[in-house]
Amino acid sequence: MGGALPQIRPGLPAGVLGVTIDPLVHETVQLLCASEGRPVVNRRKDGPRPAVVGACSFRQVGATDPDMLLRDTLAMIDEMARQGQERGWPLDLAVLPECSFQFMKESVEEVAEALDGRIVTATAEKARQYHTYATAPVQTRRDGRVYNSVVLLDRQGEVVGVYDKVFPVMMGDGSLEYGITPGRQFPVFELDFGRVGMQICWDLAFDDGWQALSDQDAELVVFPTNPAVLTALRGRAWRHGYYIAASTVHPPAAIASPTGRLLGVTCEDREVLVVRIDLDFRVLHSNCMWEWSEERAKKYEGRIKVEWDADGHEYLATSSDPDLPVRRFLEIEGLLTGRQRNGRNIELQMKARGGAPVMPVPVERE
Repeated sequence: MGGALPQIRPGLPAGVLGVTIDPLVHETVQLLCASEGRPVVNRRKDGPRPAVVGACSFRQVGATDPDMLLRDTLAMIDEMARQGQERGWPLDLAVLPECSFQFMKESVEEVAEALDGRIVTATAEKARQYHTYATAPVQTRRDGRVYNSVVLLDRQGEVVGVYDKVFPVMMGDGSLEYGITPGRQFPVFELDFGRVGMQICWDLAFDDGWQALSDQDAELVVFPTNPAVLTALRGRAWRHGYYIAASTVHPPAAIASPTGRLLGVTCEDREVLVVRIDLDFRVLHSNCMWEWSEERAKKYEGRIKVEWDADGHEYLATSSDPDLPVRRFLEIEGLLTGRQRNGRNIELQMKARGGAPVMPVPVERE
């Protein structure tokens, strides 16, 4: 590989080249492996992994006390489960809006709870009732600090993990959400249907978390928020190549595909959205239209679905055959994912220009 390539990053498996390069070419795919026969890190499970995901819009209007608010919020999970059951889809994940259980006050200490508090405990009961994963978006008190958190619960109501909002909003009084401590990490959790990460509201404005989740092979990002900001939401899904399930205070709530396509939205307050997705997917570059043929399509009919998204200008490939996961299908046919193709493309560009492009020095802007 010619040109001035970045240094190998320490701590990676033998034979894997980790690159630290200019943000413009960050995804040279941390792994420039495929073209040189190096092993490619893959944390994803093979085979069809359908998941029924519920999202909602929910405002606190009408709830006059904490008990009513708790009951009304949990009713959103009841409705998700009901709508899923009507279609023969048992619920796999219930996503609730940011801080939906708690009235906003100018002192977060007044509303913050421990992880075994009433809100997480009540949500855990719903998770057990419907045998579903569920989120409890709640301001948590831990180690003398308060965080804007999402507590992820498993099908038995046990805590899988917690994400603390890394980018809380600066309020008019100069505080971060009236005393919230910013989180530090962007964890990805292995659920029985796939790899799930989380972001919260204002995190949408910052690249760091979304890229970190992509780097860890997240397949679905749970996004409790106040507004969805659909333009940015679709861009995040398209840019990073995963599903996003956004539950909102203000409609619309939305679920977006890895090509940035909206699979559904809500229109009104206290409306629920239930979508069935499959997390054994790969996003293919539009150039695959040069490689895809009617003969190939017929060969894999009923087993592999390659769906064109005209808005995202990409294909989404999924499999319904446990013996032919999408990864294996791509290997057999010699097809590259969009990420792999971009990596190859950047390699060629770097060789041709003799290194990475020159970027301006960042400065503070209005």
